[in-house]
Amino acid sequence: MDRTLRIAGWMKRSGLLLTASIIVLAGCQAALLTYKGEKVRSDSLIALVEGTQGSSVYQTADVIIDYRWARKGSALQLSGVVKFTSRMQNNFSMIPVFDLSLFFTDAEGIILEQRYIAVPGNGEPNSPMRISVKLLLPPGTVNMAFSYSGEARDSGADDDKGGGDMPFWQAPIVR
Repeated sequence: MDRTLRIAGWMKRSGLLLTASIIVLAGCQAALLTYKGEKVRSDSLIALVEGTQGSSVYQTADVIIDYRWARKGSALQLSGVVKFTSRMQNNFSMIPVFDLSLFFTDAEGIILEQRYIAVPGNGEPNSPMRISVKLLLPPGTVNMAFSYSGEARDSGADDDKGGGDMPFWQAPIVR
């Protein structure tokens, strides 16, 4: 009986240790995935002057974002349309994953915070996706920059001839 209690106690402590280890590792993973403190390339910075608004087009080999923004105090209103480029439309049958985020930076382009933006879409590369969000800016925000990641699936992904998923991303970080 004494041995059974010792084993049960050891198993309970081991379970707690395992749970604590998982929590710590999950926290470390999140810390590794952040860009906070990194510097954004100057050609990717979009100045957010207090009390002003603007519009422009952000374009890469993967996406075209036609956007409008307005800053009032610490609030930013952002709206626009996200479209995939003809390269993406012509080479892929589906884009099952697409994540858009904004980097908010200080005057030197150092990232203060990264915010993910919900981009509703159906996975079709030919379908434009609308965005409309109101965000609170972290103190000291002077600029923003777009970043994204996704996964595109080519038309041969389901047959035996090859094909598959291709990750794509853009993080305008100084390396």
